[in-house]
Amino acid sequence: MIQLPGGIKTEARKATLTVIILLSFMVFAFALQNNFLSGWDDGEYLSDPSVSGAGPVNTKEIFSNFHLGMYQPIAVLSFAINYKISGPEPWVFILTNIFLHLLNIVLVFKLMEKWMNSWKAASVVALLFAIHPMHVEPVVWISSRSTGLYSLFFLLGLLWWEKYQSLGKKTDYLLVFAFALLAMLSKSMAATFPLLLLVSDYLKNRKFTWKLVAEKLPFLALSVIFGLVAIKASASFGHITVLEQDYSIFQRLFLIVYSVAFYIIKLVVPVNLSAIYAYPELKNGALPLYVYTSAIVPLALLAFLLLTKRNKREMLAGAFFFLVSIGMVLPLFWSRIFITADRYTYLPYLGLFMLISRPLTNLWEERNTLDRGTLKLLIAATALIIITLSAGSINRIKVWKDTPTLLTDVIDNKRSDADMAHGYFYLGNYFDGENNAEQAMKYYDLALSRNDKYLLALNNRGILKGKTGNLMSAITDFENAIKIQPAYAEAYYNRGVALYQTGKKEEACADWKKALSLKFVPASQALNLYCRQANTSEKSVPEGSAKPDTLK
Repeated sequence: MIQLPGGIKTEARKATLTVIILLSFMVFAFALQNNFLSGWDDGEYLSDPSVSGAGPVNTKEIFSNFHLGMYQPIAVLSFAINYKISGPEPWVFILTNIFLHLLNIVLVFKLMEKWMNSWKAASVVALLFAIHPMHVEPVVWISSRSTGLYSLFFLLGLLWWEKYQSLGKKTDYLLVFAFALLAMLSKSMAATFPLLLLVSDYLKNRKFTWKLVAEKLPFLALSVIFGLVAIKASASFGHITVLEQDYSIFQRLFLIVYSVAFYIIKLVVPVNLSAIYAYPELKNGALPLYVYTSAIVPLALLAFLLLTKRNKREMLAGAFFFLVSIGMVLPLFWSRIFITADRYTYLPYLGLFMLISRPLTNLWEERNTLDRGTLKLLIAATALIIITLSAGSINRIKVWKDTPTLLTDVIDNKRSDADMAHGYFYLGNYFDGENNAEQAMKYYDLALSRNDKYLLALNNRGILKGKTGNLMSAITDFENAIKIQPAYAEAYYNRGVALYQTGKKEEACADWKKALSLKFVPASQALNLYCRQANTSEKSVPEGSAKPDTLK
């Protein structure tokens, strides 16, 4: 027990958790001044009829469709509810994200208290989880609502799993399954749930039996189903099919190692953070040297884990937790534009926080053996770390104020030409959405000056040129995109539209046929409307039909 001012007595455990929650709210409250990020997913969700449409929330529509190449209906449903309550008020959406984060802090504390058998160790993990700068993105970016939601259900599932293991009640098992289902309906990263149950079993040193494996099978089946759904959703949005570079098996292995090293480094030194981390560029067919040398970081961590003797099972469990839970977003498959992202660490970092928490807790428990000077230094260092992390998070929150501020930060970081190209490209998209063609063209040009093989920039610049009447130049951009990626369906479709508008109907129809063969659905309508009677003396456009002037 501790005594607070006014003679109030409370448990040190509860007081510590309360302070962590209040500190986290004070830090993230700065985000309530931020705006929606149009051109950076927020605008896409707000313009979705299932979110902002009139009438009651269309739950059936939300649960039966993909959104932005993802299947996360519970997150989309929460957006729709937000919109019905407050309309397009960004602070309400952001406050909901912050509230989810505060709930997750409590759940993290309770889970770690069970796993580490120490409320002090749990406090360190909860504190780092609460204020680490890498966790700014998943909290303040409205579109990252899915991260907070899946983590909420994921943590509840792990907590109830401990209860099920203690009491063996079938109702508890069913609750765990329900939480796992809700987590996977929130975000595909939750598909790692059954593997994390095995990590929990390892941590608790449960005997490996057939029953231990069999009780995970329903969860595994659920994960396989949602994993396949996630792949289908990504493919439908072009995340898998539109790629600018290919890597050998050997290079892919090192990209995975590099990603793991990146997350470990940013845990310890969370500086030069960005909303965009592009894939490393190949130079003469080879990856940059830093990708290969990054292997030193996970190897050093592995050596530390193998050599440590105290709390070894707990430390290994923490490492397994991190690797398993981050596994879904490592570059095993090329289904994402960016190789890493801050938001991916939200739950996986718990494992690495465990590695930090236990030695610090042991040191605190042994404080009576330290001289007064060393103890004061330890306390001062702890305070400095808390202040530094909080200040770092507040600075990142300000970067997420609006789309131009966020993308300008990406460019100003100058991490790589690839990162800057993405930053310029998305700024181009933003200004295009604002109907500022001059600024949009400027940024598309800048993107291509950093990466002349940037498919999306070529396609979007071609579309903008077509809209402003510069059809021949637009066709050149689409042709260049096709040369780089012969299976780029949208470029064929858009070149077809531009060719049709210049009177080259046969060539246009050929392009639309190619786009349709690549499963680009809008090409079917163009073929039906404008190419039924091609190569005949009759009109190829049905009476009353408009010319194809919509570029995709």
